Amino acid sequence: MKLKETLVPKKFQLALVTGATSGLGRVLCLELARRGIALLLSGRQRAALEELKGQLSVPCHIHEGDLTLAASRHTLIAMIHDLCPDLVINNAGFGLYGEALTHSTEEQLEIIELNVKTLTEITLEAARTLIAKKREGTIVNISSAAGYFVYPSFNIYAASKGYVTAFSEALDSEVAKYNVRVLTVCPGQIATSFRQRASRGLKQEKTLWSMSTEKAAHLILQQIEKGKAVQIIDWRYRFVVFLAKFLIPKKLLRRILVDFL
Repeated sequence: MKLKETLVPKKFQLALVTGATSGLGRVLCLELARRGIALLLSGRQRAALEELKGQLSVPCHIHEGDLTLAASRHTLIAMIHDLCPDLVINNAGFGLYGEALTHSTEEQLEIIELNVKTLTEITLEAARTLIAKKREGTIVNISSAAGYFVYPSFNIYAASKGYVTAFSEALDSEVAKYNVRVLTVCPGQIATSFRQRASRGLKQEKTLWSMSTEKAAHLILQQIEKGKAVQIIDWRYRFVVFLAKFLIPKKLLRRILVDFL
C-alpha cells in the first residue's frame, strides 16, 4: 500500500522513532524518509539499524540500545537534547499474554519500564527541549485500544497503555500553548511480531482483526497531519470500545476479552 504524498508534508526536520527496525516502526521510518524527513533511529540491534539506514535516502542518526535500561535511555535523551527532533514517535513497547502471576515480577516490571517509564522520560525531555529551543513539534505516543479495558490475561500491558493514554492526553493540553503537541494513537491488533513475542514464541495466525503495518502507518500519518489528540485508529475497535462502555456488563466483557487474545 503506497501512502499518499500529501500526508505529513516536509514540515518536520528530524523524526525520532523508537522500535525502528521492525514492524510498524520500520514502516513509519520508510514512509517518513520518503517524505524527505531525516531520522533518528532507535533500536536494540546495530546490524538491523545499519541495514535500515542503508535503505533510507535521508540523513540518519543511530541510537543502539535497550530502552528498558537507564543507561541506554540517558544516551538517547542526550541525543534528543543535542539534535532536538521535532517529530518523536514512541513506538517501542511489548506485552505478555497470560495471567499476571504466570510471569515473573521482573518480566512484568520490564513492561512497565519500557511502556511507561521510557515513554514518559522521552516525552518529557523531548517536550522540554522543543520548548527551550522555541521550536514547534509533535510527539506521538503509541498506546493501544487495550488501554480502555480492565483486561484479565493481558493485565500489565493494558494497564500500561491506559497510563499512556491518560498521561499523553493531559500533557497535550499542558504544552499546546508552546506549539508542541502530544498525540495518542490507539491501535488494535497490527500484523507484526508483537503477538508472537507476547505469546512466548507460539505461532500466532493472522486474524480478521489484524491491520497491516502499512494501513496502520497511513492512519498514524493521517492523525499527525490532522493533529487529532487521541484516536483509536481502527474503526472496528472504536465500535468495540463504544459497546464496552455503554452496553456490555463488565463481568461479561472480561470473559470476552480473555477469549479474544
